[in-house]
Amino acid sequence: PRNSPRYQRVITVAGTNAAYTVMPSAVLEMIGVNPEWHAPFAVPGQQRQNLPMAEVRVRIGNQERTTVCIFGNADSEPVLGTHTLAAFGLRVDSATKSLVSIDLSP
Repeated sequence: PRNSPRYQRVITVAGTNAAYTVMPSAVLEMIGVNPEWHAPFAVPGQQRQNLPMAEVRVRIGNQERTTVCIFGNADSEPVLGTHTLAAFGLRVDSATKSLVSIDLSP
C-alpha cells in the first residue's frame, strides 16, 4: 500500500504495450491494497471491462515511487507498465531485453 511499510517481492516482466502496471489481485490483497476506483479497458478478445485499480508503492532497486496499478486476474502475469517505468526514468531496450535509464524531460 502507498502508506504502509509492507512490500511483497514480485518478479515481473516490463511491458512495452502495457500502460499501467498489472498485479494479480491476490498479491495486492495479501499486502492490504484495496481497489480505489474502476476504469474501462479494452481487453483483447473480450468486451470492454471496468477493472479495479489503486495507487501502490513500487520499489525498484533502492528507489520507490507511487504508481497506478490494475488488479489482474488470479493467474495474470505481473507486468510493469510504461507509466511505472517512466516514473522511475526507465524504458525497455528491446535489443538487449533490459531496462535502461532515460533522460527525463518536463
